[in-house]
Amino acid sequence: MLGKTERRLAGVILLTAVVPLVVAIWMSNALFRQASSVWLNPDVDKQLDHGVRLFRDYVKAEKARTRYQVEAMAGKPELVRAIGEKKDLTEVLGRLLGETADVERVSVQRNDGAILGKAERPAGTVDAGRRRVDVTRHVGGDREETLAVTFAIDRSYEQDLQHAGEVRAVYGQLVAGKEALFTGYLRAFAVLLIGTAVVTIALGFVLARGITKRIARIVVAMRKLTSGDWSVRVPVTGSDEMTELASTFNRMSAELQASRARIAYLQRIEVWQQMAQRLAHEIKNPLTPIQLAVQQCHRKYDGQNPRYQELLNASVEIVEEEVGTLRRLVSNFSRFARLPSVERRDDDLVQFLDDMQARPWTADDELNNESVPSLQIEWSVAGGTMPAAIDRQLLRLALGNLIRNAADAITKGDPRQVGKGVVRVSARVERGEAVIAVEDNGPGVADGVRERVFEPYVTTKAHGTGLGLAITMKIVVEHNGTLSVDTSPDLGGARFTITLPLR
Repeated sequence: MLGKTERRLAGVILLTAVVPLVVAIWMSNALFRQASSVWLNPDVDKQLDHGVRLFRDYVKAEKARTRYQVEAMAGKPELVRAIGEKKDLTEVLGRLLGETADVERVSVQRNDGAILGKAERPAGTVDAGRRRVDVTRHVGGDREETLAVTFAIDRSYEQDLQHAGEVRAVYGQLVAGKEALFTGYLRAFAVLLIGTAVVTIALGFVLARGITKRIARIVVAMRKLTSGDWSVRVPVTGSDEMTELASTFNRMSAELQASRARIAYLQRIEVWQQMAQRLAHEIKNPLTPIQLAVQQCHRKYDGQNPRYQELLNASVEIVEEEVGTLRRLVSNFSRFARLPSVERRDDDLVQFLDDMQARPWTADDELNNESVPSLQIEWSVAGGTMPAAIDRQLLRLALGNLIRNAADAITKGDPRQVGKGVVRVSARVERGEAVIAVEDNGPGVADGVRERVFEPYVTTKAHGTGLGLAITMKIVVEHNGTLSVDTSPDLGGARFTITLPLR
């Protein structure tokens, strides 16, 4: 069923096409009748006949002229004498050739076809488009030798004669079929008018259907979006305002989906932070009593049984070591639970990265130089400026976590491998966003872990807590950015990419 928009657009296209065509038919008919009354009259017919006769008489005169010239050449005494004496024939023929401009070749031949002498113009001196006409006459009128002359005659006169005859014939047909021509003309325009109406109506419906279908797709997508389907997109086709509308809708949908993902992630992180705070509280409280109780047992024992004393010493050492591990875990939980929210201020990412490169790392929030003294960090930051709203302290913590993870992946707990490792930090601008990448030449991140690597407590390290990347993701998300991981095409290890919006 056709909608109102389709019918209206089809009607507008029909009026736009048919009205000018009707006016053109009326004006053309009037002009054609007026012009035919001027062109198709007896005087024109007479003049055309007269012109044809003049061209025909001219062609006959040209043919008579060539015959006369050949007869004049064949009767020249010097030609007859040269043939009789059999000398200077070529020279005489050359003079005859030079006396006439439109002669291309002259020759003398016997009845048996043998050529006694000839003269011709060099190749290229005569227009190749001329028509060649051969005229022959007996030399002296009674000799057996024959003079053959080749004329290069201009074709335009014959062509004009032929064309004039064709025009005269066409004109005669026009005069004879004047009324039939008017009738056919009107029928042709009537067919054109009907065909135009049909085509424009069909074209109007097709164009309207194309627009309304695209509008309908956007309406359906909007309904899906409002019902909670944030992944909906519409096809982007064409290059008009509807295309821009579809592109804008897709950008809006993508931004809403990204915002929803950010909100959902931050909500999950908030739950994890609350859980971490409770775990830290629940684990921290019994640690000190446990450690004090074991130490008291160790002090109270008088050491009468050496084997028991040895067992007690080992047990105390294990308990103290595990309590220390739990304290560090509690400390990480507490730091994760107390992680502040991002407070962004206008800044320059290029200057920020230059400051990170120039300032020394600290053990609190960046890579500990004492644990990896020979780590090679390459910095590649694009020139110019990258204005963005950032929280310097927390963004520094996020980049420090990524560099620390790269160092841990390279060393695998063996600091001796650090000298062989490379960590590269680069920054550039792509599609109006700042892209910061941290790459390494370590073993990379397995495909099965990539989807969960940013969740809290997910780690591939033997003694890791899985909070570093979660903290980094939270910081990046609160900057309205994205964080992803893949394989470095240059170094072969992992590549973590931070994308931040520019101001």
